[in-house]
Order: sequence, then C-alpha cells, then structure tokens
Amino acid sequence: MKYFFSFWMILSVSKIFALTNITTPNVSGTWSLAGSPYIVQVPITVSAALSLTIQPGVEVRFMPATKLDVNGKLIAKGTSNSPIVFSANDTIGWSNENVTTGGWGGIHIFQYQGSGVDSSKMEFCTIKDCKYGYSTYIADMCPFLACRKLKLSNCNFTHNTCGTGANTSGTVVTLSTQSTTDTIELDMCDVSENTSVFGVVRFENYQGGYTYIHRTRVHHNHECSSIWGSWFNALIENNEVDHNDMINDNAPIKMSIGTATIRFNKVHHNQCHQLAAIGCRSGKIDIDNNLICNNEQLDGNCGATGGGGGIHLAHNEGGANFADTYYRVRNNVIANNYSAYGGGGIYVYHAKADIMNNTIVNNSTALGSGNALLILDAMSEVKVKNNLFKGNSIPNWADSLKVLSIYSCNTLLFDNNYIPGQFYQAVSGSYAQLLGDTSHNVIGNSPMLTAPTANSLVTTDATTANFNLQILSPCVDKGDTVGASCLPIDYLSNNRIMGPKIDIGAFEVIKSGEGIFEQNQNKTSFHFYPNPALDLVQVSTLLHKGVLQLFNVEGRILKSIHFLQSNFQFSVKDITPGIYFIRLTDGEHHSKTEKIMVD
Repeated sequence: MKYFFSFWMILSVSKIFALTNITTPNVSGTWSLAGSPYIVQVPITVSAALSLTIQPGVEVRFMPATKLDVNGKLIAKGTSNSPIVFSANDTIGWSNENVTTGGWGGIHIFQYQGSGVDSSKMEFCTIKDCKYGYSTYIADMCPFLACRKLKLSNCNFTHNTCGTGANTSGTVVTLSTQSTTDTIELDMCDVSENTSVFGVVRFENYQGGYTYIHRTRVHHNHECSSIWGSWFNALIENNEVDHNDMINDNAPIKMSIGTATIRFNKVHHNQCHQLAAIGCRSGKIDIDNNLICNNEQLDGNCGATGGGGGIHLAHNEGGANFADTYYRVRNNVIANNYSAYGGGGIYVYHAKADIMNNTIVNNSTALGSGNALLILDAMSEVKVKNNLFKGNSIPNWADSLKVLSIYSCNTLLFDNNYIPGQFYQAVSGSYAQLLGDTSHNVIGNSPMLTAPTANSLVTTDATTANFNLQILSPCVDKGDTVGASCLPIDYLSNNRIMGPKIDIGAFEVIKSGEGIFEQNQNKTSFHFYPNPALDLVQVSTLLHKGVLQLFNVEGRILKSIHFLQSNFQFSVKDITPGIYFIRLTDGEHHSKTEKIMVD
C-alpha cells in the first residue's frame, strides 16, 4: 500500500508540473491546462486553414527571438480567475536594449486568410515581457499587432518595450484595420508599465474600418503617446488615461488626420514635453464630456506646433486640407493643467474650433500666456461660447482677469461666457474680425461651484473636486444655444434644456419645472437591465403607458417605443456599440433619462 501511495503521489506531482515544449513552427489544435506551461522554442505560426484554441489558465512562455504569428484562428478565452498568460520564459537581460535575451517577439494577428467565419477572440489574456532593442531596425517591431476584425476584452498588456522602426514598428499595441468592414475593439483592458518611442496603443484605419477603445485604463507608461491614432475613424470613450510620462512630440491621447469622437474619458496626471494631454494635429474631432486635469506640458521652447496643458488643437499635419480640420470641444471639465509654453487649458494653432460649455478652472502657464486659452495663427477661426472661466492664473497668483491670449486670429466669437472681468480685460491680442455681441458675457468672481480645487497648482488634485454649479449660481440660464453646437446632455449626462437658454459651463442645474420633475421622480422612475446590453433590454416602470426613446449623445432619437404595460423589452442588437441614453416620458411632459452602454 505504501508503494502504491508513493507511485500515486509521483503521478500527481508530475501532472501538476506538466510542461510541453513547442519545437515545430506550425501549431494548431488545443493547448490545455494539463499541458501547461507551453515553452515555445521556435517562432510559431497558426496557418490560414487551421486554428489554435488555448484554454483558461494556460501559460505560454517564449524563448528569446520567438513569437506567435496568426493567419488562421486564435481562440484564447481565459476567465477572470484563470487568465491566459503569454510571457518570456526568462526575463534576465530584459532591461538591456542591445541584446535579445530576456524577452520575446509578441503576437501578430494578420488579416484572416482562412475559410468560413473568423471566430478569433482574446479574453482575459496577459501579454508581457515582449522586447525589441532600440539600437537596430527590426521589421514588425511591436509586441501585439492586430490586422483584422477582432475584440480584445479584459486583456492586460504590461512590461513590454520596443524601439525605433517604421509603420507598425515601435508600438506596444498596434490596431490596424484592413477593410471597410473591419472593427477592432479594445474593451475593459489594462495597459501599463510599457515603454516605446512610437506609441503604446496605436491605431490606424487607412484602409477603412473602425477602431473602438472603451472602458480601458492606460497608465504608468513611458516615453511615447499612450493612445495614438493616425488616418483614423475612431470612438474613444469611458477610458482612464493617467500617470503616463512622455518625451518629444507625444501626448496621452494624440490624433493625426481622421474622424473621431473622444468622450467620457478621464485624462489626468500625465506629464508631456511638447503636446497637451489631448493633442490633435488635424481631423474632424469631437472632444466631449471628458475630465482633463492635472496634466503638465514641460517644454517652454517647444515652438508654435507644441503647447497646451489640457488640449492642443491644430492643423499642421501633412496630407489634410485646412477645410478638413474642425474641432468641437464641449462639456469638458478642464482643471489644474499646466503649460510651460502657453494655453494652460486649451491651445489653438492654425485651426477651426468650437469651444462651448466647458468648465475651465485653475489652469496655469509659466508666463501667463493664455492661462485658460491661447489662440495662435492668422487663419484660426474660433468660437468661444457658454464657457465658465475661473481661477486660471500663474501658480500662486490671484485669479487673472485675462482669460484668452491671442497672438493672431482670423475670426473670434466670444459670447455668453462667465469671465472675471470685462471683455477688454479678459481677451488680449489681435483678431481680424469679432463676431457676436460681447455684452452677453457674465462678469463675476464667484460662479458658485460646489467644491472646486482651491488654487491653480498642477499638484492640487482635481479628480476629487466637484465643479458642479450651485442652484443660485450666476451661470444658471445665462448660456445661449443660438448658433452653438450644444450637446443635449451635460457633463454628468443630465438633460440640457434645449430652449434658447442653458447654463454656462459643463453642468446643467436641474430645477423644479424643467428636465426631471422633482415632484414626479417616483412616477417617472424606471429600471432596466442588463447594462451594458448586447440584445434585449428589460424595462420595469411604475407607469402603465408612455413612450421610451433611445437617443445618442448628439441627441438624435434612434428608437421610439410606445408602451402600454409596466414591464416590457426592446432590442439594441442593431445599435452600434457605444454610450446612449434612455428617456421615459409619461405623455404629461414629465420624463427621466438614464445612461446605457451598448456592447
């Protein structure tokens, strides 16, 4: 019996410490937990006609100078408790950029070449320890490359490094659509502690298609732009981009040529040399409902193509006409950012921009050159309307009367803003043409914010402050929707009152008699699930009849459903993934609105 027990224990231990060496270049089939860890000895490929399935909990360890190329299918679906880990077999030497030891070459998923439907997916996967040296050019130099329709969900990219190169080279995560029908999605991922000179997450849609980055945190990365789009068609929403440090011409979010919406993100505590926290070189871009705070731009000699603490808006990227560049910056809280060059809150260079309904508080510059807003270049066309300016000054100075500094500008609209002094005190510099009526601006030294930051120091944390308006604020109902590209919601997704008047700044005070009726909240309240939703949404309400509307952040109604019972359902299967709003009305002008995420 003793010998049998010993033999059983040996079998059990050998099973626990099972190991599979991969020594052939072509791989397929299933890699199971029973065979884990898998030690990859040579570069491997999933060929076009084949597929590789990797089970939850499997570890795949790569020897130096090896990588995984995928032309067929890769199904790597881990779980929160049993993620799949792709890593170097040995990280000794990882920090030495001139040797190949200590790392591996990453995962490159090329355009699908197989037959039938591509079922590739990656969920709860960790990709770490990839490495490319800085000293020499290496083709396809990126730890992770996706060149097909793919969703990356709950994946972790950490401790990767790559250096110089071209195109897809030198980027930690590269997302490159290859056709108009491709969508690449980065959802609920974590990207941290990576180093690159050409981008942490870089995407391009030059061949068409769409990139969707949402519910993802990108943090504590080094040297390069944290999220960088070029020739793009993208939606970047509900992400947190924080504590990244950059050199040269890089930004936490950098956009170069294309069409994009950047909304509901938190971009904070990043450090840049030349560009602002959101640096836009050209394109048609909406920047809406973001918290942009505590970011630093450090190079005071960056020149006109750099600058800005919070947002940099420019048209200076080759390949795009001036008429094709247009920015809308709306409902953002821009606070406690710093620029060593100019434009502590927003910097505009050679561009057309609508800057509307933002709360711009306690931003600063080294020399007072546009602590809140700076405009440069004689072709710039800028509309500044319904914004709240407060406390923007050189650090440790009193609130500066000067809100906007203009080096040169073509047309300027500056109406219905809350400012600390008269128009001639708030705006300095020259412009070719002044539009509108500047007498509509509200002058004061106390906009009655709920709990803002106490000073303009970049080290004063704005992520825990409350910049909402109090109900007696002088900003209430002093904004104007005429000629303004206002959103139907405010920073907190409350309804804007879309008559001729709205509140100044990013927040709308909800008062009795408008929006959600205080005395009827119980009557109009409703519950729904699931959220996020994939297909059917179940709705429960105290009402027995009414209308449910589904609308997007631009206010366009996508569905309108008349219901005659308190429990019903509707489908969002035909709705593009993103943030939307459900409004329930009872036919008596009483309503309530809730936010819903569609996956």
